[in-house]
Amino acid sequence: MKTLKLLISCSLIGLSFQAFAKDTMIVTDHAGNQVEILKSPKRVASLHVMSATSILLDLQAPIVGTSTYIKLPENKPYIRGGEEVFGIKFADTNYFNYGHKGSDIEQIKASKPDLIIGTVKYQSKVFDKLSAIAPTVLIKRYSPNIFDAYRDIATWVGEKEIFEQRYALYQTQINEFKHKYSKELLNKTFIYAVPRKGKAEIKIRQNSGIITQVLFDLGLERTQFLKDNFTRDHAGDEVSSELIQSLDADWFFSTYKSKNEAGPASIDLAFDDVAPGWKNALNAYKNNQFIRLNREKAYSPTFVSVDYVLDALEKRILENRAKK
Repeated sequence: MKTLKLLISCSLIGLSFQAFAKDTMIVTDHAGNQVEILKSPKRVASLHVMSATSILLDLQAPIVGTSTYIKLPENKPYIRGGEEVFGIKFADTNYFNYGHKGSDIEQIKASKPDLIIGTVKYQSKVFDKLSAIAPTVLIKRYSPNIFDAYRDIATWVGEKEIFEQRYALYQTQINEFKHKYSKELLNKTFIYAVPRKGKAEIKIRQNSGIITQVLFDLGLERTQFLKDNFTRDHAGDEVSSELIQSLDADWFFSTYKSKNEAGPASIDLAFDDVAPGWKNALNAYKNNQFIRLNREKAYSPTFVSVDYVLDALEKRILENRAKK
């Protein structure tokens, strides 16, 4: 009888394990960690607001908490990118606040997540500590194809099918745009750079969010300066503002931050500061192909931001066509 009961108990345990196993999967994150996670997590902790929270919001995933920035002059936490792209203010949510770069371990623990998404750059050293709280996966912030990170996050939160549907629509959208505006895009170059006011530097942003992804997918090419100084997978770096003429391209993009209530005019003022005479040095400016965008909207790795970038580019193309 005892043997029979033992066999029944073992069978029940086996069935229970199989049932649980069907609800989980093994994934490999961007740091090479193999992690067993739930197929459909219900409480996702995001430790990088721009690289992960924005994607989770785009997918309407069940976020339990997020890292935050401090918005001035209010000096209050805000969801950078989430507020600009989706209109979601931190104060209007029930999210736990994990602090800047997701550094508040106690808040992460208190939020009782069943999945933690961090970054290779900021969470690698605390991976074991986070894994003791909940299954933890890490993503790379910059990559030659930002949709690789989007696809992985969508998979980890059980929304891969939604991603694939949206990505297919995106590819159609890009192909139609390329065909419609081939004259302005074919064999043309672009650069995305931001002036560092007060530092006599200009920050080259080569792989930086959705803006550069869209521009590369449209077939725009890197300038010779970029090819000579940066590999294709390099995120970018600061260069001397004395090189302003070397940064010229057919299309020039720059961005301003919204948290300090800056606007498009702040870009011009910053260029005036770091590179006087820049307007004469850049053919892109003289040809009205210098485009100023909100950084949070242009960077946010979401399909909403895809439309923002394409709309701005299309508007400028049509403006220039109307003048001819």
